[in-house]
Amino acid sequence: MKKGSQNDQNDMFMKKILAISVNIVLLLFAGSILFEGCKPKGRNVENKDLAEKISILVSQYHERGTFDGTILVADSSGVIFKGAYGLSNREGNIPLRIESQFYLASVSKQFTAAAILMLVQSGDLELEDRIRIYLPELPEIYQEITFKNLLNHTSGIPDYYNFAQLFPGFTNTDVLNTLITVKELEFDPGTKYRYSNSGYVLLSILIKRITGSSFANFLKENALQKSGLESTIIYDQYAEEPEYRVTGYGNDGKLTDYTFRTTGGGGIFSNVEDLYRWDHALSSYALINKDLLNLAYQPTTLKNSDIEYYGFGWFIDPDDPQHVMHDGNLEGFRTLFDRQLDNGNVIILLSNNSSEHLDQITREIRKLLDS
Repeated sequence: MKKGSQNDQNDMFMKKILAISVNIVLLLFAGSILFEGCKPKGRNVENKDLAEKISILVSQYHERGTFDGTILVADSSGVIFKGAYGLSNREGNIPLRIESQFYLASVSKQFTAAAILMLVQSGDLELEDRIRIYLPELPEIYQEITFKNLLNHTSGIPDYYNFAQLFPGFTNTDVLNTLITVKELEFDPGTKYRYSNSGYVLLSILIKRITGSSFANFLKENALQKSGLESTIIYDQYAEEPEYRVTGYGNDGKLTDYTFRTTGGGGIFSNVEDLYRWDHALSSYALINKDLLNLAYQPTTLKNSDIEYYGFGWFIDPDDPQHVMHDGNLEGFRTLFDRQLDNGNVIILLSNNSSEHLDQITREIRKLLDS
């Protein structure tokens, strides 16, 4: 090779390095971005290509200001992509990181449902047991409500968010005291479906009544520790602040952070890596046997034989019963946990800027995974 050609190639190489450096600087100015493509054995080339496509897709949403948060995407071979975009706390200019712990909002419901199924598995209760056996202070109108009614939102109990006097530090005891004042159910148990956070808070309270242990301790000892979820915090009135706690913001960019201390319907802080570990614990049936856990993914049949596509802590896709998901939405936090039971595809999105685009991002990633 001639000397002149070697110099030309060196010049071209240096120009490429400079261009890459400039792009990195521009990304850093646009917002804090951390991403990592993963290359599991068996699909190295394909998954590297997928990781690049997902990175480009999510970066576009972030650059438009429509997604700040963390993401993890995996298939049966392992993690394909994970990344963090934006700030954990704007006032302190603290960047998000993969370890950042978000308020999960209603994604927490699957943990509550799993805890109930563990008690069914151990013989401590049955799904058709009536809840008033353990909560006799509830008025007579609750007499026919079962654990199953609470799990699949067919209890008729009104959602306390719609009528309670909420305040910072609001606890499960405050919810129970509010529900004791209810004079009439919205419908007879089992006759209709209506999403209600009240039912899942009651499930959290019931776990304490049945086991003698707080919901937080029961879940920690029987699920979180066994599944390796070291960064998942049950945020009751006794919990300390998570080490990498994320702050929530509204669509206008103003602080609108989570301040309640209820559990069951919400009340969990976690990160994408812990949720991926949770997916593995469920899909491997490490905590709950297959027959019992599969009940969580079954649509609900009402007394008039109508079908509602909600199981126990999971929404079910009417067009694909192997596709289950749950999302969450409260005080600046938007979360989404999407699972394909038959092939192991997992998409986890946690956002703290009130993003309205998690469903859209998930749909686009699902297309990439299926292509």
